[in-house]
Amino acid sequence: MKKLIVLFTLAVYLILGNSFKSYAQFQISGFNSDVSKVGTTAAAFLSIGVGARANAMGGAYTSIADDVTALFWNPAGIATMKQSQIALIHSDWIADLGHDFIGIALPLGNLGTIGFSLNTLTMDDIEVTTPDYPEGYGEWASSNDMVLGATYARTLNDRLSIGGTVKYIRSQLWHMTASTMAVDLGVTFTDLFDFFKIGAAMSNMGGKMRYFGRDTFVYHDIVENEAGNNEKIDADLQTGSYNIPITFRAGMSAVLNRDSQMPLLFAIEFFEPSDNVRSLNVGCEWAYFDKIFLRGGYSSLFEDDTEKGLTLGGGLKLRVPRSLINIYLDYSYEDFGLFDNTQKFSLCVGF
Repeated sequence: MKKLIVLFTLAVYLILGNSFKSYAQFQISGFNSDVSKVGTTAAAFLSIGVGARANAMGGAYTSIADDVTALFWNPAGIATMKQSQIALIHSDWIADLGHDFIGIALPLGNLGTIGFSLNTLTMDDIEVTTPDYPEGYGEWASSNDMVLGATYARTLNDRLSIGGTVKYIRSQLWHMTASTMAVDLGVTFTDLFDFFKIGAAMSNMGGKMRYFGRDTFVYHDIVENEAGNNEKIDADLQTGSYNIPITFRAGMSAVLNRDSQMPLLFAIEFFEPSDNVRSLNVGCEWAYFDKIFLRGGYSSLFEDDTEKGLTLGGGLKLRVPRSLINIYLDYSYEDFGLFDNTQKFSLCVGF
């Protein structure tokens, strides 16, 4: 029976991996594999990691994800949750952007686990200027991105879990908006060879995004050199459509001294996005009596010209007296080279 489970899991990995390659090749046909493809997709914010614990471990989290942040990393991860959880996460992203995530996961016993999430990237409004009004004329432009997700996951047996997410993605740039739908798929397998845990996920498989709005409405003179014709024919400029960044993640993790009060968790993850080159993420976590956690990692190994690198962080697990409520407070620091660094704060409550 164990051999059948292992073979089934490996088959799922192969299907996910081959599906990703076929889908990615279709999406980015015409690009050479030696080209990074950075800047060729819309909604790049979909690739920003969620959760201070995951970020502190270099993003090597697909096989570890077993809390509400699994809604982003691997939807199968919420299947094994024993408690309901809600997460409130904020980070000051690069270039004065704000990245926020709200998620909730609700176990339903034998029916599986459901989850809902809101992920946003925002910026301060910018005053609109023109050649005639270089100091502005009182109008402000805004820009923001968001994704709403609904997730379902369940365990197939005591080791294998699967999950999926349906997402609505929307991007706004001043008076223009673009939107599309996408899905995520994930699988986790615990105690492989009684030691390892593995996980894989494909994210953002969906349609293209094209901006629409009043900023494309213009007046056009069909025959500019002809006098007496209507010089203000209503016209609509057609913007280009762009794919969203699909990603494939496959990771493995193991816990040393799992029966002790100070276990050490190691994780490694292969990451392949459609808008960049392949890379590796590595991370570790040391726990002290399941109350204090120290973490470190390194992201984007073997990726040329990356500004990512060292990640550090820690966390606390607090128990509300005379209740089943657990509070998780986490912090992460991520070196971003020329962009200085980003810091993320997470609050998760289990109930």
